[in-house]
Amino acid sequence: MHPLLRKAIEERFGRLNRLQQDAFKEISSGKSVLIIAPTGSGKTEAAVLPVFNEILKNGLRPISALYIAPLKALNRDLLDRLEWWGRKLGISVEVRHGDTSAHRKAKQTKKPPQMLIITPETLGVILTVKPLRKYLSNVKFVIVDEISELVDNKRGAQLLLNLERLAEIAEFKRIGMTATVGNEEEVKEWLKAEVIVKPPWKKGYRFHVLYPTPDKGDEELARKLNLSPEIAARLRLLWEIVEKHGKALVFTNTRQFAEILAHRLKTWGKPVEVHHGSLSKEARIAAERALKEGKIKALICTSSMELGIDIGDVDVVIQYMSPRQVNRLVQRAGRAKHRIGEVSEAYVITSNVEDYLQSLVIAKHALEGRFEAVEPIGGLDVLAHFIVGLLIEHKRLPRERPYEIARRAHVYRGLGWEDYLDVLKVLEDSKLVGHDEETGLLYLRRGAFQYYYENLSTIPDEVSWRVFEVGSGHIIGRLDESFVMDLEEGLDFVMNGRSWIVLRIDDESRLIKVRESKSLESAIPSWEGELIPVPFEVAFSVGRLKRELAFDFEKAKGLLEGVDFREEELRRAVEEIRGGPFSTDRDIVVESTPEALVIHADFGNRANEALGRLVHSFLILRYGRVFSVRAQAHAVVFKTPFQLNPEEVKRYLYGGPESLESIVARALRDSHAYRWRMLNVAKRFGALRRDARIRRVERLFEGTVIERETLNELYHDKVDVSKGKLILEMLKAGLLRVKTALRREPSTLARLNMTVGGEFLLGGVLERDEILELFRNRLLDHEVVLVCTNCGWHSKTKVSRLESIKDRECPRCGSRMLAVAHPIDVEEFLPVLDKVRRGEPLRGDEERVYRKLLKAADLVDSYGFEAVLALASYGTGPDTAARLLGQYKGDALLVALMEREREFIRTRRFWAEDRDRTGEQPGENNA
Repeated sequence: MHPLLRKAIEERFGRLNRLQQDAFKEISSGKSVLIIAPTGSGKTEAAVLPVFNEILKNGLRPISALYIAPLKALNRDLLDRLEWWGRKLGISVEVRHGDTSAHRKAKQTKKPPQMLIITPETLGVILTVKPLRKYLSNVKFVIVDEISELVDNKRGAQLLLNLERLAEIAEFKRIGMTATVGNEEEVKEWLKAEVIVKPPWKKGYRFHVLYPTPDKGDEELARKLNLSPEIAARLRLLWEIVEKHGKALVFTNTRQFAEILAHRLKTWGKPVEVHHGSLSKEARIAAERALKEGKIKALICTSSMELGIDIGDVDVVIQYMSPRQVNRLVQRAGRAKHRIGEVSEAYVITSNVEDYLQSLVIAKHALEGRFEAVEPIGGLDVLAHFIVGLLIEHKRLPRERPYEIARRAHVYRGLGWEDYLDVLKVLEDSKLVGHDEETGLLYLRRGAFQYYYENLSTIPDEVSWRVFEVGSGHIIGRLDESFVMDLEEGLDFVMNGRSWIVLRIDDESRLIKVRESKSLESAIPSWEGELIPVPFEVAFSVGRLKRELAFDFEKAKGLLEGVDFREEELRRAVEEIRGGPFSTDRDIVVESTPEALVIHADFGNRANEALGRLVHSFLILRYGRVFSVRAQAHAVVFKTPFQLNPEEVKRYLYGGPESLESIVARALRDSHAYRWRMLNVAKRFGALRRDARIRRVERLFEGTVIERETLNELYHDKVDVSKGKLILEMLKAGLLRVKTALRREPSTLARLNMTVGGEFLLGGVLERDEILELFRNRLLDHEVVLVCTNCGWHSKTKVSRLESIKDRECPRCGSRMLAVAHPIDVEEFLPVLDKVRRGEPLRGDEERVYRKLLKAADLVDSYGFEAVLALASYGTGPDTAARLLGQYKGDALLVALMEREREFIRTRRFWAEDRDRTGEQPGENNA
């Protein structure tokens, strides 16, 4: 070891720990190394100190080493540490990424540092900067930080290809760092490392999983904060843990819920701050400093705090609701007492029975070291960008050369020649690359440079969509594109604390047309796009735990050995499960209710997505597009306009695995998610400009390599077809069975899966009376036109103004035949009325318009203000209003009108398609 380095080590922390010693030995012997270790193990120094040693010993010329980190890992503490070592050793260390100033970049080009810290995307840039290429040829080491953040996405695929481009001009060793993963050998091969270095010690964890129930004191807190007692109980328990242990990190799964939880605690008067990636740098630094200096007791945060940001010693980690993955729990828990030899203590506070059981399983898997595998992905669109990048470097290349270089990268080792030619064809058709038939050489064409630099990042540009409320005609907010991708027409979602139902998604104008639904229980919180999927292995283990709990409680407790839990809470979970049908690792249950069909299935989000698409496709074939489907970790939920026969759905599940992929592919092609993905894939291929907006992009690229790549991406990220096939094969072999249940009211677990998002609402879940009051107030605020069907007098007014008018008479002619109608209906009616008054005959369509408003006027005359309310509600024309007014009064009428609205919205697309086929209007038009 170089004397300067030995002196700096003694000053910094005395001596190297065992992990750092082992890494030093392997890297110094000339091997490529993968370092796998938990948070707080000293991974960064284990990777960089042997590199600094080689630079000092051998006088390596700049740029001697590249340190590549995803932006998440590129935090201030990492930079401060690396720069400290650089100053002590006399080694220049600098950073270059998208925010680096032009002046700084120019300086680095003239006088580059010995270690350059970059992002994966920056490597794609500097490889094309001619003055830098001579320095890049000096690179002897490439360090890749947080590999688990790169392996399972296209950023990682792009990095691997760019490392092969670098290997064309430099000989270097690869050093990777990652937290614990379930497939270490595959990650090692992904990096092309020769050896794995791990710490000889086993990190100690203590996990407490809690499922609190309200006590008397929680009632008072609930009233104070305007929450349900259940949420108040969780807040009370959370703060008891903070008070018991001291300095705490409280992790949530989404940014918006971090904000909500922090807001609740601050309202209660507790010293907390919030920390997540969407906050400004200044706000994050202030929050970190406040915790470090003891000004606050807890930091409410997301994955932004999983990495090694220096906030001083943390005494405890609290995870609010299930962490959803084993890797995630271990990474977060490791922030507490993270020094070597200390036991990290973490609490998980859960909100419902499935959340609780899932957290117990995850904690047990963590103690057993059963971590999730990260799934590598390639990408033909990334390959296209790589080909253009190579040609920017080398100007002309033999046609087979990019193919040969690409196949050296782990995720492209199985790349077929035909697939490669398909990619070349897209580039040639897009006039980015040309092929000289005589010489066999590829060359660049005009537009290639713009394409290359516009597509340096594989992360799609996040574009917000406007949300348009059709009743008021106003834009009421914006949604991130990543969330919109998972929306379908007919689904409810929560935004600004209110529930909206999607009427139409307009891709061309990036507009979502909505109407308030008041269906708060079944609405998707608008931040759910951030939630990571629950893996198959975790969900399947939850199924096993449910089976054991239901039939042998003592044996089930044994499955959880080592996890700290309260027996009374586990017994309460058992009672909740037994309250109705439930799935296990051996049983799928199809439960049908009048408003929804729930397939209880413990297979995780992505596998359940495959099952959901399969069943949805069969239902569409039989009934049309009248259902919306939503896959969750332990269920697939269909919103239905009528009660389905569960035996029919059972037959669909026994259809066999052979046709699953083709059925799922067909279903995906008709989804908004597919169009959104295809648009981004086509842009990465260069087939579309970055600012392109194509109305029916799926038709444009049907049957092409772009379609194949879109499906591959969806299979990797959203829909696990292989696990779906496994489930169908298990059914066929008798290893799984399907039970059915026909019920008037949903079971506890069905209701739970139908009511996603209730926890997130600031005021808790609304009671039925509150929902009816909100619905009635919305109708009162609705604008209608009052029109005299005798003389044509008309006036726009709010429904609320009509409630107090006792004698509804036309101010012009005194007639009582006043109709309440939509402005469009009145526009159609007035010229028809003129014809009637002139004694002219009416056509068939005019006759329908005339009779419709006459019937509306008759209803107002007979039923009074209740008829006004009925005609003002969405989807209720005079015929339906007459039927409902004859059957219901008061609150019962409001309930019926609400259900009619929801049914009309769910089925409106079906009616539209039927009308397109027949050329006829459906029986009802909305008032």
